[in-house]
Amino acid sequence: MPEIQLSEKDIKDITISIKKIVGQLQSVSTVIGNNQVTGQTFTQLLAAKGGVSKVCKDIISKGVLNQIDKYSITELDAALNIIFKLD
Repeated sequence: MPEIQLSEKDIKDITISIKKIVGQLQSVSTVIGNNQVTGQTFTQLLAAKGGVSKVCKDIISKGVLNQIDKYSITELDAALNIIFKLD
């Protein structure tokens, strides 16, 4: 698959999303390290999981679909397989 090209705005938005995910995971790590796991811990983990799925979808939709003419059918099929595995 060719390298995915993203716009500067997309890079900025995706980077912000990734930083939020990292913050959620650091918070969960602290809670677990302090042996203070609650139901909220699972909510944070699920939010991080959802955030990762959204970042993957954003990269594919904003990178691949904006340059669809550069990809072969096989490469597009691989991208769709990734999308369908995310949920």
